[in-house]
Amino acid sequence: MCDKIYLEHSKNKEVNMMTNNMIKAVLFDWGRTLVGGFKEIDKKIEEILRPYGLKWDETFKIWRNFYFLRSLGKLSTDQEMFEQLRRVLNLPSNSPLETIRNLQIDSHIITPETIEIVRKIKQHYKVGIVSNNVYDWVIQVLENHQIRELFDVITVSSEIGARKPDARIFVASLKFLAVKPAETVFVSDELAEDLVGSKGLGIISVWLKNPYVKSEWKQREVSEEKIFEPDVVISKLEELLPFLEKLNKTP
Repeated sequence: MCDKIYLEHSKNKEVNMMTNNMIKAVLFDWGRTLVGGFKEIDKKIEEILRPYGLKWDETFKIWRNFYFLRSLGKLSTDQEMFEQLRRVLNLPSNSPLETIRNLQIDSHIITPETIEIVRKIKQHYKVGIVSNNVYDWVIQVLENHQIRELFDVITVSSEIGARKPDARIFVASLKFLAVKPAETVFVSDELAEDLVGSKGLGIISVWLKNPYVKSEWKQREVSEEKIFEPDVVISKLEELLPFLEKLNKTP
């Protein structure tokens, strides 16, 4: 499947120009890309919040707003985020917000198959993560899976103060790895939020288009796909390996 995709996109002059550079680095998005999915934790959180008269579906909207600020570095620590949440939700100081955070961190699923793919890629390329997230949370997930050492750079929005598609988060990764945009591949499941920003810098954009992931923002990508074309489309992460090999063999 990857060969077919590559041949189709190789008609594009922009891709042909990029293949004149040897690929030196592969960057991965976080959620639904490197992290394949999440364990169901909503019921557990609902039980935790019940004694406080709160429902998770309503509380999550508030949580998400403060998480966004945390992921931008506007709130510098988890404790600062929790203090703000407690005020808004009228919770006591001993309320279990830390437990909710820990459940969310532990819910991340990175499959053995994905880890093996990253290991194979690392044999030939520098490997990194570019994520709109909280740095400490990403590190904890990697340590839980014992794979932190696989990544040469871990660029997270909370440290940069900018979220994708802002170019600054990609530029920080490129500078750290000492690679040019045309020597770099970025893989993400998010078309507009991620790949528009990376392709604008000249990074080769690989869209992991998983037809089995259903969500409101995935529905929006149906219209976005009509006006933005990534360099390559894959449906499974393992399709990345032959594509990289083919890309570096292209004269």
